[in-house]
Amino acid sequence: MQTKNNKVLNGVDVSHWQGIIDWSTVNANGIIFAYLKATEGLTWVDSRFTANASSARSAGIYTGAYHFARPDLNPSLESAKEEVRNFTDTLQRGFGTGNFGDIYPALDLEVPFPKKDDKFSTARLIKWANTFRNYFQQLTGKTLMIYTGVYFIKEYDNFSYENLKNPLANMPLWIALYPRSKENPEAPPDAGKWSRWTIWQYTNQGKVKGIKGDVDLNWAEPELLTAKI
Repeated sequence: MQTKNNKVLNGVDVSHWQGIIDWSTVNANGIIFAYLKATEGLTWVDSRFTANASSARSAGIYTGAYHFARPDLNPSLESAKEEVRNFTDTLQRGFGTGNFGDIYPALDLEVPFPKKDDKFSTARLIKWANTFRNYFQQLTGKTLMIYTGVYFIKEYDNFSYENLKNPLANMPLWIALYPRSKENPEAPPDAGKWSRWTIWQYTNQGKVKGIKGDVDLNWAEPELLTAKI
C-alpha cells in the first residue's frame, strides 16, 4: 500500500474512554477529522457518542462513526443485521434523522472467533461482514468503510476464500499498522486484495491537546472529505 505523503489529513478516533473532549482545542491543534465509537454488538451504545458527535461537528471537525463488530458473540447472519440496526439507529440519534455522518461510516472488524471455530472462521467471518455491509447499504444508501488490522487480515487467510476472492475488497479501507513496533514495516503492506488505504491508523499512543491520555491517531487521503458516501 502507499506510504504517507505530504497531503494526508490528521485525524483521531475516540470512544467514551477518552472522557469529555475539548473539540475546539482538538481542531485548533490540526485535527481535521474524527471517528467516534457509536455502537458495539447487538445493543451497546457508547455513552459519549451523541455528545461527541454534536461537539466535534460544532468545532468544525469532519465527523464519522464506527461500529465495533461482535461476530464472535453473534455469529448468525441475522445477528449481523441486528447489529446493523443498532448502528443505524444510533447514528441518526447522533447526527440527525437520515444523516449518517460527514465521512464514511465504518465497520470495525478485529475480534477473532473462538479457537474451537478456527477451521470455519474465515468463510464465516467474511460472510458475516459482507452481510453487515450489504444490509447497511440497503438501509442507508451509504458506502461503508471497513477498519481492520494487517495482522487480522493475515490471521484470516488474507480475507480470501472460495477461489481466493475477498468480497470485501471493494470497500474503502481503514487499516491499522503501527510502525513503532519492530516487527512491522514502515507502511502497510498489500493485504486482503487491498493495495491502497483511505485511512491509516498509525499509532494508539498519540497525544493531542484537548484529549486526556493516549488517543489513536490516523492519516487520511484527502478524498475522505470529498467522497460521496
